[in-house]
Amino acid sequence: MKIRSKLILSAVAATLGCALLAGCGGAASSSTASSASPAASSVVLSQAESALPDDGTNSPDALADEVDALLEANPISNQFEIAAMNIEYDFGLKAEDVASYKGVKSNDNGDAGLVLVIEPAEGKAEEIVEALKAYQQDQVAFYGNYAEFAAAQANVENAVIANSADRVVMVIASNACTEDLTDAVNDVLLK
Repeated sequence: MKIRSKLILSAVAATLGCALLAGCGGAASSSTASSASPAASSVVLSQAESALPDDGTNSPDALADEVDALLEANPISNQFEIAAMNIEYDFGLKAEDVASYKGVKSNDNGDAGLVLVIEPAEGKAEEIVEALKAYQQDQVAFYGNYAEFAAAQANVENAVIANSADRVVMVIASNACTEDLTDAVNDVLLK
């Protein structure tokens, strides 16, 4: 019985050892591939640098002032910082189309409040605007499923999405907002 247990344990240990070596081998081959093709690795590196830092946010100081200005007009309760995952999966934007971004949205049920400022990659402003309009329609449909969220649905329907050559802005009024946000968005875009 002891011999059989030792054989089973040896087989399990060998399997785990092979799995660990396979994982190490994958990392070594990818580093070899990147060093063999410096041009390819510099393209990947520049895309990664322009897309999103390791912490999942991309909050350059230039956009922080613009977001703060919009938040003065559109106070958002229980703010949730928009992260890289949200940019790609919620808003449907490609990382390579977004040079930088900063934004917050409400984390309260029934409050669709949102402020998002994006610096698009060159020539990508219109594509970003179209993706944000699709996001808007998805949110209208979502809030339409809940009668108690009628105010949030109306706020999403009246979202302001606008762009200049180097900025795309999306603002959805929070439930606490009492201002027309068009002027605030235009002020940010005209800076």
